[in-house]
Amino acid sequence: MKKSLLLAALVIIYIIVNSFVLAPSKIPLYNELINPLMWIGICAVALFLSRDSSLRVKDESNKTQSLIIVMIIYIIIYFLLGLIFGFQRTPYSKNILSIASNLWSFGGIIFFQEFIRSSMLKIEHKKKINFLIVVFLFSLANLSFNNFGDHFETVKDSFIYVVATLIPLLVSNGVITYLSVVGGAKLAIIYRLFVTLPEFVVPILPNLDWFVTAIIGITLPLAVFIYLNYIHVKAVERFTRRERKNYNPVVYIPIFIFIALLAGFVIGLFKYQPVAVLSGSMSPTFDRGDAVVIKKLTNAEKDELKKGDIIQYVSGTKYVVHRIVEIDNDTNGNRIFITKGDHNNGKDINPVWYDSIVGKVSFVVKYIGYPSVWLSGMMS
Repeated sequence: MKKSLLLAALVIIYIIVNSFVLAPSKIPLYNELINPLMWIGICAVALFLSRDSSLRVKDESNKTQSLIIVMIIYIIIYFLLGLIFGFQRTPYSKNILSIASNLWSFGGIIFFQEFIRSSMLKIEHKKKINFLIVVFLFSLANLSFNNFGDHFETVKDSFIYVVATLIPLLVSNGVITYLSVVGGAKLAIIYRLFVTLPEFVVPILPNLDWFVTAIIGITLPLAVFIYLNYIHVKAVERFTRRERKNYNPVVYIPIFIFIALLAGFVIGLFKYQPVAVLSGSMSPTFDRGDAVVIKKLTNAEKDELKKGDIIQYVSGTKYVVHRIVEIDNDTNGNRIFITKGDHNNGKDINPVWYDSIVGKVSFVVKYIGYPSVWLSGMMS
């Protein structure tokens, strides 16, 4: 126990010194020399303290191959998302020397960290509290404290940061720690390299928003855990045919497909998209807290709009869902739409231009928009 506490203390000292003294000082060669040297020092101590300890790893080769296959599938899906959301250039230089420097600065640290993690688990591998301590410590160690307070200036910023950064970080470190238990440092290193290194090697990456980033950051480690846990249990347990069938991770595929389709539906990848109603301007047709399903319109479908249709359109920086009460032309002969909320006394002040129209309301689902209403209220 004393050895484990010593290692934990060293990691905590690193987090404090690095996050609040060295990193903010912007010391020359910090990424290339100072930060790696600190991890090398802790790693040397960790390997020395754990020299008499070991974790029993069964079927290591099969686990390694299975993890590599899963991560290759992840990389393929990840870059295919760029065809939907577009791509953005990575901020890191892609000349040979810069790539080598980044591989050392970031990839090298992954190696040192995972040998430290593995050593801590070897020393106290039978205690669940040690597992949780390791997860927590390495989550802190890989959390950026630069401008940390800026993420909590508003409720909206806080929510996005927690959902898209903190929760995926904890889930990911939980799975990485599990991989270290069942496969040693090798599995943990493979997982982290696949997730971390593309931005330092590839010139462009998918331009994903915070919601998609959060979905990937949570579902990827969970998928890895489910599959590798199956491989591990199969190696250490003797299953009957019925037990093996019931435990097969293939049964989770429909769940992940459903999550992917639901996420795509929510963020508007398909022809139809749900929109929470945040005001009562269309009452009693639909009320605040309901959700309307919007059918996205092509230009040809916009030409077929008529008086009485309920449309979604862009007004400034907001999306509005109101009913068409008049269709007219401006002085240049361009088609314009006059709209009104059913509950409002007068027509909307500004006409709706053809290009501002997003879609048309197809149907209403009562009450399911309340979570968005509450969240919007917290963020406003």
